[in-house]
Amino acid sequence: MASMSFGFACTYSSPALPDIRKSIEFSSSDSGWFGSLVTLGAVFGGLAGGQLVNLIGRRGSLFAAAAWFMAGWLCIMFAPSTALLFVGRVLTGIAMGITALTVAVFISEISPSSIRGLLNTLANAILCVGILLTFFLGKYLSYRWLAAFCFAPSVIMALALFWVHESPRWLLQKGRRQAAIASLHFYQGPKIAEELSALDANLANMQPFALSDVTMPYIYKPFFCTLLPMFMQQASAVCVILFYAQDIFEDAGTSISADDCTIIVGAIQVVVLFVATALADRLGRKVLLIVSSVGSIASLTLLGISFHLKATRGQEFLDSYGWLPLVAIAIYFMSYATGLGPLPWVLLGEMIPLRARGFATGFCTAFLFALAFLVTKCYDDLVKLMTAAGTYWMFAGLLAGSLLLFIFVVPETKGKSLEEIELIFGKTDSSASLDTMDKDVEMNVNGKA
Repeated sequence: MASMSFGFACTYSSPALPDIRKSIEFSSSDSGWFGSLVTLGAVFGGLAGGQLVNLIGRRGSLFAAAAWFMAGWLCIMFAPSTALLFVGRVLTGIAMGITALTVAVFISEISPSSIRGLLNTLANAILCVGILLTFFLGKYLSYRWLAAFCFAPSVIMALALFWVHESPRWLLQKGRRQAAIASLHFYQGPKIAEELSALDANLANMQPFALSDVTMPYIYKPFFCTLLPMFMQQASAVCVILFYAQDIFEDAGTSISADDCTIIVGAIQVVVLFVATALADRLGRKVLLIVSSVGSIASLTLLGISFHLKATRGQEFLDSYGWLPLVAIAIYFMSYATGLGPLPWVLLGEMIPLRARGFATGFCTAFLFALAFLVTKCYDDLVKLMTAAGTYWMFAGLLAGSLLLFIFVVPETKGKSLEEIELIFGKTDSSASLDTMDKDVEMNVNGKA
């Protein structure tokens, strides 16, 4: 429900804007702010979420996100003016920022390494189901009723969290050992001695995080390796295409209605993401991200060609190549869903060491949504400056450059425990303990189990 709520908030502006323009006085500048304010809210949500996951836990942070989602959708549902619509978008954006990092961290901490990638990618597949539902229902519902529909999953999310256990890693970090053992039993069954011993070994010598710790290689290296895929995600112009999908289809001159185009590409994205879910723990994160980036570069280039042909040939383009924008964006979403969509969040949950997880995940999430805000807010200005074709070619170039860096610096994490991933980046204080499990702990756990 958290991931689905994220998907609703992320794409709400695309189907809602045409109806809002009919209902109230809404300028082109207002439209730009309505689309981008959700990402600005997510910047603050990411920064706040980075602290909340440490202070009140992963489960508590999701409760907070549900409250922000509900408040935001209520503002939009009953907004009498533009100002309250904007407030609603900011509030749902704050919830998005908290949800994004908390879901990634929570899933990574409670799942075995053999299925961690699958579960994280599945969460993104559910997010895309939310995107598809928003596109589909937006064709038939007014913006107020669409907001009411988006409100429902956040209520279900809040209720479902009462039956969810907190992360065992966070509980151990807070000294709540019995609760951590109960949580491990809940998520991984009765055989938890080895897992608990590994967690103890990792926590044994862990000191409280200080900002100066960012200079340590085992912290700044995974920090950078997490920021890079997030930059790549936003360099792919995903927020522009998601937030303004209907406007893009209309401007590009596709021969199919904009409403139907958004539904088609949303359905394609869901199907491909479920395929990617099955591949994440087989092919690995790195291979999928490379394939995804190459496909996204090609589709952005093709979309730029579509805008260029429309600008230079006009009606001749519509008659002969009216299908090209739909094909370009369909390829884009197929490629994006394979890796650039889900895997930066998978890596966020996997790579950041527990000691720095609150600060680093908050910073990385804020960084991503700050880029998203910058891209969506500046999109119209970029189009005026270098044309739509030039803008999409620029995004393709940015993604290509960052892909080369990614290939050489980011390691594969498939099949590795979170503790083993820390060792890749040079952490040594728990390596000996990881090789020799604590027999006393094992006896203690087996006795209590």
